Amino acid sequence: MKPSAATGAWDDFLGSGQTNINPRTGLPDPNRVFSADGTRSIRFGPHEMNSSSTKFHFHQETWTYDPVANTWHVDNVVQRVPLKK
Repeated sequence: MKPSAATGAWDDFLGSGQTNINPRTGLPDPNRVFSADGTRSIRFGPHEMNSSSTKFHFHQETWTYDPVANTWHVDNVVQRVPLKK
């Protein structure tokens, strides 16, 4: 994915009403942006931002709640964004 397409991909994945408030803790999360319903997030923190130009990336995360186990599961897709020098 080209760097110029990254934020558009985030918007497509998360939809409208995005927030940095973690729906599970109720606190701001400086490394994630969540969908309005809290079932999807983009993780883009210091590790992702400070990766080398060939490993620069972000994570698309899908959160699924298992009520029987009272546990959240996170499916994670890494999106590489190669930066040109």
